[in-house]
Formats: sequence, C-alpha cells, structure tokens
Amino acid sequence: MTTITDLIPTQLLGRFLRQHMRAKLVVVALSGAHAYGYPSKESPIELKGIHVEPTENLVGLVAPPKAYNWVGEFQEHRIDYSSEELGEALRKLLKGDGSILERILAPRQLAKGEDLRRLQKVARGVICRRFFSHYRAFSKGVMRDYEKTERRTVRHLLAAYRTALTGVHLLRTGKVLLDLMELARLYGFSQIDELVRMHQKSASAVVADDNHWINRLVKLTALLEASMEEAELPIDPDNPSAVEEYLLDMRRRFFDAPTVQDR
Repeated sequence: MTTITDLIPTQLLGRFLRQHMRAKLVVVALSGAHAYGYPSKESPIELKGIHVEPTENLVGLVAPPKAYNWVGEFQEHRIDYSSEELGEALRKLLKGDGSILERILAPRQLAKGEDLRRLQKVARGVICRRFFSHYRAFSKGVMRDYEKTERRTVRHLLAAYRTALTGVHLLRTGKVLLDLMELARLYGFSQIDELVRMHQKSASAVVADDNHWINRLVKLTALLEASMEEAELPIDPDNPSAVEEYLLDMRRRFFDAPTVQDR
C-alpha cells in the first residue's frame, strides 16, 4: 500500500503544513488518484484536512475563512491541499456529505492522535442512508457532464466509478472503501483496470462515445439506487448529539490556546 510518506518525506510535508496551515490539524488525509489506486505520473499529491480555528477567532468581529486551499509546487512536489474548519466540516457531515466522511475515515492519515481517533468514532456513529444523496448527485452530475462535453476523459470516468462504488459499499456495509480496484472487484467491474492503464499511460487520455465504460455508467447508477433500496443503515444519524459534543469540547479546549502545528 502506498502511504503518504512514500510520496513525500514526512519532514518536507511538515514544513509545508507549517507554512500553509497555522491552525490545529485534526485530519490530514491522502486523497485523489494516489489514494484511489490509479495515479499517473502527472497526478498531484492531494491532501484533505480538517482544522480547528482558535475559538476566540470565531467569536470575534471578523470571521476566519471556512476553508483553506492551496495548489502548486512545493520543493519539487506537486501538491493540491485543502482543509475545512471543524465546525463547517461537521455540519456537512451531518447533512450527509460523503467527501467529509471520506477524509475523516480515509486509511492513509498524516495526523495522528486521540483527537483523530475520537473524530473517526463520531463519524462512524452517524453513517446512515442520508449519504446516498451525495453519491447519487455526483453520479448524475457525471452523466450530465458527459452529455455536454466532447472530451470524455478517462480521469473523469475513473472518478465517477470510484465515487459511485464507494457509495455502494457504504450503503451495503456501513464502511468507507476508497480503493477503486478493490471496489471494482467486489461489485462486478473488475475489468476497469483497462481504464486505469489508459490513465497511467496518459493523464489526458479520452474515450470514444461508444466506449463500453461510458455505457456502463447506467448500470453503475442502477447499482447505487439498488444499494439504497436494500440498505439496512438507519435513515438518519443514530447519535447526532455526539457530533456536537465533540465540537463543543474542541471549542473549549482551543478558546485561547496556541494551535500552530508542532512539527
């Protein structure tokens, strides 16, 4: 398995985070093609974070940004980094935002410690059928995009399959799985490795209109819909109060505490 430190030295990544992220980091997860199992030579290192602003900043007259984003090259490494403030991230989590759930429960984490473990426990406790809307919206969005554009890229197609199949697995098992090849093997799309090879050969590779992987998007959507109908997950989060308790605890702890990364 590729880890974050296989892609970028830990000390270098620590310098990057100190330079670009001054708040307390609870989550720093490897995301994108490197996390999903189909990176090309052109794939940037994608990192998704969740940070905690000092509470005094949040109650002041000028609200801090809800998110930080940075894309560029850092000491010869291409990095695509974004981080959501904890309160905003948890509100999205309760609404069923699969992207927030994925970054919290991603297996490849740079941030370690009790705060992350507690957050992961909280996130697992709110997994429910509400997340279906996130994955269905993404799937339908891909279908619309493919109808509107002439450049049907393999990269975009792989993202569609990965996201929808992660949704299928979540609804059927209550667990987050991000690896596309493992998902494809489990749900009858094992030959998708041909798309992976195309992408790894050229990140800008495109597919023809009659490509069978485009045609199978209909089957993919049907599988997602069927998974929702058969899901045994609760309709809504079982214990949403645990999310608020976690947030309030973090707000109290970081009211006036320095939160610069100790790296």
